[in-house]
Amino acid sequence: MTRRLLYTTSNPGKVFEVRKILAAHGLDLLAPQDLGLALDVDETGTTLEENAALKARAYLDLVREQARGDTLIVLADDTGLEIDALGGEPGIHIRRWIGRPMTDAEILSYTLERLADVPPGERGAQFRTVIAVGTPAGEVELFEGTLRGEILTQPAPLRIPGFPFEALFFIPEWSRLLGEVYELPPAEKVSFLTHRERAIRAALPRLRALLGGPETAF
Repeated sequence: MTRRLLYTTSNPGKVFEVRKILAAHGLDLLAPQDLGLALDVDETGTTLEENAALKARAYLDLVREQARGDTLIVLADDTGLEIDALGGEPGIHIRRWIGRPMTDAEILSYTLERLADVPPGERGAQFRTVIAVGTPAGEVELFEGTLRGEILTQPAPLRIPGFPFEALFFIPEWSRLLGEVYELPPAEKVSFLTHRERAIRAALPRLRALLGGPETAF
């Protein structure tokens, strides 16, 4: 029986990013649309771990019902931004930080308002991604990746629709904004591992083992 890897997102940008990472290690990746699957998972968890696991378990149940001779390993994730001076806010609530859906502009202005009295040097933050791997045995295993940076006092002119913090999140280690890294040519970007890429790399040995290869460290 063939084992294949399903990534539980309909976001083409995320599929492209993760597929590229896995392809470099000889692993193929399917998206739900590749299999004619559609599932809207209600993310009722209070942590990244809970939401990632919810998505993985929901898709595990779905693919078992619709199995077509393949065994699917499920990959799900959730990402949040944790600002030190705000006690880890907004965490999983980036889009609904104030209790309702927010536009990119509202998120930027609200962040700067909340950090108005926080001086440079005390504006540390991190993006954190949790990967949930749903195994053929029905278990869910968690892996994570973080990217440390700091929140600028004013946003850069750069704008990436749907990703407001790419204009505010600066990584001193790289001397670049996160948004600048995303816009680099692929040949240059390989030197800069984002939070999602770090989480995928943490999960790689286990994914290879589940797909029939050795649990080689990367």
